[in-house]
Amino acid sequence: MSRDTDVAKTLGNWLGKAKKLGEPPEADEVPGSLNRAERMRERGAEALAQLNFKVLPRTKKKIKQLAARDDITLLEMFDRMLELYEREYGKLGK
Repeated sequence: MSRDTDVAKTLGNWLGKAKKLGEPPEADEVPGSLNRAERMRERGAEALAQLNFKVLPRTKKKIKQLAARDDITLLEMFDRMLELYEREYGKLGK
């Protein structure tokens, strides 16, 4: 029985720690990722497809820094780059 009591005490202490945790911050109190997730939901129910390609490390760093500077996701950065490319070289025919 003493083993059960020891387990109960240990478990009780562990659960007690969980109760001491504070509430998570509000979304407007946290810069960056929480707000970006909300913007992703604004895109609607549009299905996403995965696109994989390799870039030079300096290119990746630059794109991520620009996206962070403008507080946008990498997906939004890619969409903007595509729009600029189409403006410069024309859109695909339908």
